[in-house]
Amino acid sequence: MFAAFGEERLERVDSTTSPGKLAEWKDSEKTRKAYEELFSNHDLLSKIGHNVFKSHKEKELPTMHCAYILSICDIVLNPRSSGIKCSDRSVVRRVNAFLVNIRNMLNIIIIYYKMLVKFINYHYLTEGIRK
Repeated sequence: MFAAFGEERLERVDSTTSPGKLAEWKDSEKTRKAYEELFSNHDLLSKIGHNVFKSHKEKELPTMHCAYILSICDIVLNPRSSGIKCSDRSVVRRVNAFLVNIRNMLNIIIIYYKMLVKFINYHYLTEGIRK
């Protein structure tokens, strides 16, 4: 994750970082920007994912892999969480939440697509009748 952001955009921390330094890091502008970018920059997520899952270097990452990467990054970067420890329980909980959100977004896209198809068909039929 840190390699994908680069040292100038995100200072490196690890499990040996003192609690005070970690709290300062979590509250820093760099960390806040990195956290926001994680959810708005698909290329960044792919870069982090391909660094972790090297076997998918030339492929699109599966949804589960993306949810896993988001979960780890969320634990580490989220300014509302105090630590950076990624326990199995916290990762699994976040993976499940991200998968639900991804499925919900896909369902919304499908609904909009169906509405668009109906609109186009209706428009085509009504325009065809007028001609």
